[in-house]
Amino acid sequence: MSQYDKVSSPDSSRSRTDSLKGTKSRMGLIPVTGKVVVALVLLRLCVGWHFFSEGTKKLTYDRGRDQWRLNFSAEGFFSQAIGPLAGLYKSQVPGVHDWQKLLAVPKQHVSLSKAEQYEHDDWIAKYLQRRAEAKKKKQPLPIEFPSFAPYYQWATRIAEDWRATLQGFTDLSGLTEEQRAQAAERFQIRHQELADYLADESEAMEDYQHDLWRLAQKKVFRGAEEIPFQENRILKKKAELARMPQPWIAEVHAMENALKDDLLQIASLREGDVGETASGESLRSRAESVLADPKAKRLVWLSLVVTGMVTGVGICLLLGFFTRLASLVGAVFLFSVITTQPPWLPDAVPTMFQTIEMAALLVLAATAAG
Repeated sequence: MSQYDKVSSPDSSRSRTDSLKGTKSRMGLIPVTGKVVVALVLLRLCVGWHFFSEGTKKLTYDRGRDQWRLNFSAEGFFSQAIGPLAGLYKSQVPGVHDWQKLLAVPKQHVSLSKAEQYEHDDWIAKYLQRRAEAKKKKQPLPIEFPSFAPYYQWATRIAEDWRATLQGFTDLSGLTEEQRAQAAERFQIRHQELADYLADESEAMEDYQHDLWRLAQKKVFRGAEEIPFQENRILKKKAELARMPQPWIAEVHAMENALKDDLLQIASLREGDVGETASGESLRSRAESVLADPKAKRLVWLSLVVTGMVTGVGICLLLGFFTRLASLVGAVFLFSVITTQPPWLPDAVPTMFQTIEMAALLVLAATAAG
């Protein structure tokens, strides 16, 4: 072969180019033309405007204070979650003391055996005896939850959380011994209110857990989802059971707020009291900081993060800045929204719009039409 045979002629180069185009055409590859770029930019602007408008809706300008105020809370986002990640999301909601794990436990209600009945009666008799002896000695009455009660684990968690609140309050510098004694007394009163209330609701809670067990049995019944009336019954019962614990949660939340109000009232300074730090911070303001629910603080922070993230993604997409990163962040956010309402569950809130927009963001992340 001569050296001239190794050199490609213009005709042969053009031939190979045409052949390559034909191969791309046969493979279904679409060349990036001006029309495609315009379509991608239009998609980016539409998605960016939606994110920007949704983010700014979460902010309100307070003319009286001349500042922006957050009018959005992620509590609804977490509390309404369903599916396999529902426990993780709902655990972020303040003031519920993990009731989903500790109270909403499916449990079949069966008649007690003679040995079990004797054990329950023996515990009650000894508990009443301990209280009578404490009253006789003028000591604080012991408050206990029976281990066989349907609310035992939940009540124990509530009491532990309340004790931690009391401990944080009594550790404040500037409190007198009299104020600490008053705080312990108020805690004792609220603790007793909790025990009495839960004891009164014990039978209803037992029925609730039994209904949860029956619902779980219906779900595993072969072919239940294929029978229309059976599926409707399951959905109706599930909605009914979802509403049933709300009065219990609300009552416990009210008791907890009452306890905190009691402690704040004790911390309120009277004229002549010594309760300020060197910086002039009052005892009450320090008590308010200690008594604030950590989950409530974290929820406010998460709400701010969500607002800033959604608004920031919208701004970046509108201006074409960091398009790939902004698109990925937006897609991850929408995916988190979808996981709170998995589309394969029959009672999930429709998330088709979020799914379509997430797919659009993935396209923008792949093409970076900025």
